Amino acid sequence: MPDVDYRALVSRADLIYHSPVETPLEGQPIGNGVMGTMVWTVPNAVCLQVNRCDIFAVDKYHEGRQGEATDYCGGCAKVTVDLGGQPFQGGETFAQRLSLYDAECTIEGEDVRIRCLISSAADALVLEVDDRRAHPQPVRVAVSMWRPPEVQTGDHRARYRFGNAGDRVLLVQQFDQRDHYCASGVAAAIVGHHTRVEETAEGMRTLVSPAHKGKRTLLITSAASWSRREDVGDTALSLLDQASPQPYDVLHREHARWWSNFWSRTFVHLTSSDGGAELMERARTLHLYNMAATSRGTFPPKWNGSLFITDGDVRHWGAQFWIWTTEMHYCPLFAADAVDLTKPYFDMYLQQLPDCEKAGLQRWGVQGAFYPETTPFDGPVILPGDVAKEFQDVYLGRKNNLRLSKDARALGQYDSSLRVLAGSETELAAGRYTWISHVASSGCELAVQAWWRYRYTGDTEWLRSHAYPLLKGTVEFYRNLVEKGEDGRYHIHGTNVHEDFWGATDGIMDLAAIRGTAPLAIRAAEILGVDDELRLQWQELLDELAPYPMGSDPESKALTGGVLADDVWAAGHLGHVDGQHNPEDVWLNPIFPFEDWTLETGDPPVDKIVQKTLDLAPRMQSILSGESCNTAIRTPIAWVRAGRGEELPAILKSYYAAFAPLTNGWSLFEGADQAHSIEHLGCISTALQEGLLQSVSARPGGPEIIRVFPAWPESWDASFRLLARGGFLVTSAIQQGEVEFVEIESRLGEPCRLRNPWGVPCRVGEIDGTEQELDGDILRFNTEKDRRYRVLPANRPEPRSTR
Repeated sequence: MPDVDYRALVSRADLIYHSPVETPLEGQPIGNGVMGTMVWTVPNAVCLQVNRCDIFAVDKYHEGRQGEATDYCGGCAKVTVDLGGQPFQGGETFAQRLSLYDAECTIEGEDVRIRCLISSAADALVLEVDDRRAHPQPVRVAVSMWRPPEVQTGDHRARYRFGNAGDRVLLVQQFDQRDHYCASGVAAAIVGHHTRVEETAEGMRTLVSPAHKGKRTLLITSAASWSRREDVGDTALSLLDQASPQPYDVLHREHARWWSNFWSRTFVHLTSSDGGAELMERARTLHLYNMAATSRGTFPPKWNGSLFITDGDVRHWGAQFWIWTTEMHYCPLFAADAVDLTKPYFDMYLQQLPDCEKAGLQRWGVQGAFYPETTPFDGPVILPGDVAKEFQDVYLGRKNNLRLSKDARALGQYDSSLRVLAGSETELAAGRYTWISHVASSGCELAVQAWWRYRYTGDTEWLRSHAYPLLKGTVEFYRNLVEKGEDGRYHIHGTNVHEDFWGATDGIMDLAAIRGTAPLAIRAAEILGVDDELRLQWQELLDELAPYPMGSDPESKALTGGVLADDVWAAGHLGHVDGQHNPEDVWLNPIFPFEDWTLETGDPPVDKIVQKTLDLAPRMQSILSGESCNTAIRTPIAWVRAGRGEELPAILKSYYAAFAPLTNGWSLFEGADQAHSIEHLGCISTALQEGLLQSVSARPGGPEIIRVFPAWPESWDASFRLLARGGFLVTSAIQQGEVEFVEIESRLGEPCRLRNPWGVPCRVGEIDGTEQELDGDILRFNTEKDRRYRVLPANRPEPRSTR
């Protein structure tokens, strides 16, 4: 069995810089899931920007326009720690290292050493300065705002003010517009040293500590509030008081304990002769680090910049959430046994459910939950009745977008899914279609992930409170949106096949969404013992649903770009708009995320369609040929789900290169400053884990079958511990294409189904317990909760421990 040195393994992905970064975005990110900053240097100082996940300048009813001056979130304060002289000018003395295992950044300069972290126990940044220079200099800690103390935009007011805090600095920020109020407080202190506060410039206060040889500790705390009655500054100062008596090393130990426990949950260790496997292992480690550093608060991290923006309020693409870009951050977390990090993601979208049900009625005229692809943090806007009627007329093609009234246009300027209709000064395609306007499948993507969480954890209460409401709402939306045709089949008209094809009929993404979620809704209702009548209606929807469009269909051929070949799935039938817009390999959605086909399906004609579609998928082919990518397509995951292991090294290498990642792994593939993202790392991590371990059903909602190394190249050796659905923690290893062992810990006590990795009779038994011999393609055995089981070929001795 692997004897894992987690510190050594995780440290293989540490960020190690031997020269100062050229731009702040190349800095090193630290965070505790709520509060975060990028850490970078200039010759005389360490630079920080305090950001939080729960600070939003405006809510969904903001009257400004998306992307304009008030569309920002997260930023709280700039902090500069000036040590005097130029200790960080570079050269042989400079080194900056982010220890992922400890979530601690260390900077070495000329006789100066900095250590810093953001505590996992409190919203406090702790920074230790060790000045070993022969002539130490004063430490100057500047806390600054980046906009004037008061900015009025219509009835929206953004205010900054410094509070009275004695020998500490307190900066309070407030946003106020009608019912929306949000505030942040940032407090800073230098612990244990005489300090004075200087008003060095307008909008800046500086803590000054006299020259001192040796160590001193700086604390920066932050807090947020959504209540006008709460003094957020007092909260930030209180956090300073709580942390101040404790030395850096004490705070570090408590902080490092959380991270050590996090890293010990699972592992992936890869080796290859060319270093390609190690690079992908590093990408996964970086992704898990960034998610643990950003996703433990009230809201999920923004995909564009997360907790690590560096230029004040600037955040390209603004403060709203895209489901597509957000969901991929979370896909790898289930198998990585980091399900707790998904809480802010699911909580935010569940809180939007009532308004999404209203949006389904107002915009589409049907019951059920319509999750627009993009929304503000608090969900879609609820419109007055007359304005709702206007937007519905545009959605359904009864009215041209240019005929929206002045009132409708005014109310549709911020909510992104309305702005794409109301904000255009020119006629949209067919008077109503654009990139995200008619994407109907996004809610089902959320619902499928919610089901995954249930199956990984077995948490029936969570199924009742989160997963089933999402499944029920999104399936009901589709059930009421489809129309029965003359052929007796249910068809769907006038929806987008994501951003790729607009206004299609029987788009493959919608049909896959229905086939991928309706069975889950039925199974969830059975488990919970609810909605007998709806179950029958959902089953009837599935039974009578139109088949996937094929390339040979005349209606498919009429849609330019939608056909790859006659004998594979097509993107859809031509509806209201011809042509392709943002190539995303949408033909593969039945494979992932909707799992209407898996390696367990066992349907030879469909198997053939899947494999040929993968070979023809044009966007992935362009990436394999060396093109860059401006959207994180999911094609690598589909390749792995289809068992294409020998191609995995080339696929992941090309995919990684297509995003031109910065030194810290983040990418600017969205095409703008302050829109850096790790979405590509999420896709790589998911593909990598799915190559090592899959736990999927033959059909959605059915019992899962575990496969180890279902899509793994013979040239990559690997060992791993990952979580499978059904609550099975699986450990295995492979060398030169030979699986060495399988060990399974059963958390829930469910029956285990393991696809036989050797194809010979096997012995299965509790570790240090009784054994039984099993044979066949699938090894089935009962388990007991919290017991561990080992599976080996019947004629193979017990493996020795490895490190």
